Amino acid sequence: MLKSNLKTFLLFLIIIIFFILLKNSDLFDIGIIFRGWLIPQKSINTLFNPPDNLTEEYQNLLAENSRLQTLTAENQQLKELLDLKKDKNYTLQVAHILSRDSINNNILIIDVGRNQNIEEGQAVVINNGIIVGKIIDVNVDSAKVRLLTDRLTKLAVRIGDEQNISGLLTGALGLGMDLDYVPQNQDIKENDLVVTADIDVKIPAGLVVGQIEKVEFSEEEVFKKAVVSPLVDYSSLVLVAVITS
Repeated sequence: MLKSNLKTFLLFLIIIIFFILLKNSDLFDIGIIFRGWLIPQKSINTLFNPPDNLTEEYQNLLAENSRLQTLTAENQQLKELLDLKKDKNYTLQVAHILSRDSINNNILIIDVGRNQNIEEGQAVVINNGIIVGKIIDVNVDSAKVRLLTDRLTKLAVRIGDEQNISGLLTGALGLGMDLDYVPQNQDIKENDLVVTADIDVKIPAGLVVGQIEKVEFSEEEVFKKAVVSPLVDYSSLVLVAVITS
């Protein structure tokens, strides 16, 4: 009986000593043995002591991912511009948007100019053949583009494939476009496409301008009016092309 009690006491004492040693690293860090066996020490250090530049590395990865996405999008746009050039037999000069005018956001500054055969009045389009503006000022290696939504824009247009339905497009203070001077006897309706007419020698006919959003007319008026909405977000433009011939 005494022997059995002694064994129990010794076992209990050993367990107590084991836990004391396990807890007190100054005496003997036995926990290292088990931790090192189960998990590599390098992984433990990284987990509990992450490098100081971890946030910086993460931000760099995000920036690189964004750059690659931009390049992919630009490559796709360039491919579509080449297809447009081939299909329509246009001479195109691809341009990047450098900035917007500090006073008027409807004026863009692009990185091509006289050295690239850019002239005032030429059409500025995007990859799917949609016209977004016209050249209004040219320097040696840069030029200004007035977007169609600018209030000073004036562009001769026609509605859809109907050659006999024409009108004048003007900008609506950067919020959209207005279509005016459409004869009352002409049938126009919502969702009709608006394209360029063949009046301006520097603007090819048939370039898509936008879509009729609302028709306004009164029996007392000689002409109908319409609100035209762009088919693209002008604020997100990055790559454009100038039709030089």
